[in-house]
Amino acid sequence: MTGRMMRAASALALATGLVAPHAVAQTCQTPTPVFADEFDGTSLDTSKWEPMIGDGCDYGICGWGNNELQYYKAENATVSNGTLKITAKKERTRGSQYTSARLRTANMPNSGEWTNGRFEARIKFPAGAGMWSAFWMLPTDPDVGWPTSGEIDIMEAVGQDPENIFGTIHYGNAYPDNEFSGNGIRKAPDTWADDFHVYAVEWTPNEMRWYIDDILYSTKTPQDLSDPSFWTFENYQYHFLLNLAVGGNLGGPVDDSVLPAVMEVDYVRAYDFGHAALEGPIIVNPNEPATYQVVSEKGTGSSYAWTAPTGETSSSSSFTVNWAATGGVVTANVSNSCGSRDLAADVHVLPVVSQETILDNFEGTQNWTYTEFTGTFDQQAANPGADTVNSSSTVGMYTRDSGSLYDVIAGSTAAVPDAAPFLTGDKAFFLDVFTAAPIGTEILVQMEDSSVASPTNYPTGRHSKYVAHTEIQNGWQRLRFNLAERIDAGTADNAVDSLVVLIAPNTNTGDTYYIDNFDIYGTGGGDGGGDPPPPSEDPTSVVVSSVTTGTQGAGKGQKLGTATVTITDDLGNPVESASVSGQFSGSWNETASGVTGADGTVTFTTSTSQGGKVTVDFCVSDVTATLPLDPAGSTGLCQ
Repeated sequence: MTGRMMRAASALALATGLVAPHAVAQTCQTPTPVFADEFDGTSLDTSKWEPMIGDGCDYGICGWGNNELQYYKAENATVSNGTLKITAKKERTRGSQYTSARLRTANMPNSGEWTNGRFEARIKFPAGAGMWSAFWMLPTDPDVGWPTSGEIDIMEAVGQDPENIFGTIHYGNAYPDNEFSGNGIRKAPDTWADDFHVYAVEWTPNEMRWYIDDILYSTKTPQDLSDPSFWTFENYQYHFLLNLAVGGNLGGPVDDSVLPAVMEVDYVRAYDFGHAALEGPIIVNPNEPATYQVVSEKGTGSSYAWTAPTGETSSSSSFTVNWAATGGVVTANVSNSCGSRDLAADVHVLPVVSQETILDNFEGTQNWTYTEFTGTFDQQAANPGADTVNSSSTVGMYTRDSGSLYDVIAGSTAAVPDAAPFLTGDKAFFLDVFTAAPIGTEILVQMEDSSVASPTNYPTGRHSKYVAHTEIQNGWQRLRFNLAERIDAGTADNAVDSLVVLIAPNTNTGDTYYIDNFDIYGTGGGDGGGDPPPPSEDPTSVVVSSVTTGTQGAGKGQKLGTATVTITDDLGNPVESASVSGQFSGSWNETASGVTGADGTVTFTTSTSQGGKVTVDFCVSDVTATLPLDPAGSTGLCQ
């Protein structure tokens, strides 16, 4: 991640408040939180939260240390209908063009400060350029300034890129020599901003783990820091902060049309210990396996019961799902001496794509004109090891410049008239790679508007970037690049005229990479610059090819039932815009209807939630499409 928070070195001087016991053993979580605000009243509980006021100058950090644009006001934090609402507005106040709210628990009589534990909040943050939502922690009354005393960002989200959320720690020497370390997690095809999610950190001595809902997505220890002595977190007690900033170093340019914008918080809680979770990918490539595992487990004598939309099951602590072309919810029930817990991971399978455009095959077909490269580039090298993945006689050979942290291969192209399908995964970059570099080496593809972007004005003019990681050494691999970040919302989808490839960014390695078949794939397919494929026969009917059921968390121990129906034609192609209706049964008795998307699927969710052990069944009662339904070839129809 780049462009993270850069708060001023002078820390706020705060007095010590309530102290919760340290979590020093992997024991069962006490059901009652050591602190909670459920926001069930009609106004903010000012015995728990202090509204911070102003533009930061009164605290010695004008712009709140991040060049933020808002003036914080107490009245922008309201409580109603069971949630806290922090509202950012376009209104001029004391020289600022915007207002919002920032709250903290430091020194409040009915709140507290903690070292170690589980810290979580259920939040729905706003999308829209310039919105910067945060749930985080700072030390109360530290004896050294920021960031030496540390900062824990449990969740940060920027409105222009709502598909991603981040968890980060800040530490090290005084600004500008401060450091940070963190990770993010991406959601598709919808965004994290579309609904409430539980964001949490579990902090045990010398380790922090970040979660969203039931998914563990990041772990940090002192060994992940440039100097393990920078890990000073256990030296202090930390308090909560909630805020919605406008603009700033990370928020970026503001789209006034999204205002007023609301960050909504269902609850904030602190527990003595954590609980079990899942680890595994929630975005996967089609027709590939993915492994999920129960982690962060407490208690003894565990038993496991897994289910997946594919029909596979497992009774071990890990579970490999062989995904096809559609996703769904993977569930695990974990029962042990700490009780029973249902865990779920909502997995999206990326669209099936095929070659549409050759950018460079190093054999004469090229739709990408090189304008710059940092390392040494032989565009007519011999294949170092032809195999079934790549049998080309001529490939590119690129040796990275070890003196450059960010080594680039840049070129102009007219092959991306519309970048929007890349954001949804309906188009993707592919590249063949052969290298001795370590497995997991990162490669990025960045789309840019060359009339705006310059070496000194990042992120301006950068539309989006896409990431892949090497999977083998000294053999050909075909990498698919998936969306990493929508960088500059001001760069329009039709403005991309340049591509930049960054190999092993933010390193000083000098490895050699053989590359070939840099292509654009899409759901529409294409001739790829070669002979067009022969026409196929026409479909004559549609079928219900699968019905998968599951649950999703609704908060406070409640679950919603889900059902995903896939409609294909009799040739196996997904059917878009088919009207589907059906019936939930089991623990629910509800009817549902909807329309399939481009991938041929439609997902139904029950209108009510239930607690405890539930069963979910669903049958399809009717399908209306441009072709007739074939009941005999369908599965999951109501009898």
